[in-house]
Amino acid sequence: MMQPTSLVTDAPLRASLHFAAGIPGFPHLRAFTMERWGGDESPFMTMTADQDPDVGFVVVSPFLYYPDYEFDLDDATAERLGVCAPDDVHVLCIVTLYERPEDATANLLGPVVINVRNGEACQSVLPHAVYSVRAPLARAA
Repeated sequence: MMQPTSLVTDAPLRASLHFAAGIPGFPHLRAFTMERWGGDESPFMTMTADQDPDVGFVVVSPFLYYPDYEFDLDDATAERLGVCAPDDVHVLCIVTLYERPEDATANLLGPVVINVRNGEACQSVLPHAVYSVRAPLARAA
C-alpha cells in the first residue's frame, strides 16, 4: 500500500492522460487533456475529454483544502497504473461548481489518481465512506 502524494505545484501546465477504463459515467472516454485553469498560479485544472470536448471536469489537489486527506492506494490500482514509487502519484479531486463560487465542493470519495511518469490515470472509488463526494472547499480553506 502507498500513501498518495500531490505534485500540484510541480504539475505541468498541460498534460495528456489515459484512463484505461474510462471515468465512472463516461466509460467510453479514455483520453483526456489536463490544463491549468485560472492562470499559472491557480491550483485548479481542467480535464477535458479528447474525443468529446463538451465533457470536462475541474480538478484540484485535495491536499490544498484537506491537508490530512489520505488513503491507501491498493496494490491492484498501483499495478494497473504502473506506479513504482509514491513520487509517481499525483492525486486530484473533481470539483463541482455552483452558482456561487463559495459553494464549490470536491469529490474526496473518488479521487483521480495519475501516474506522472506515464500519464496512466483512473478515478479510484474508495472502499469506505469516510470522505464525502461533496466536501466543501470554502469552509476547508
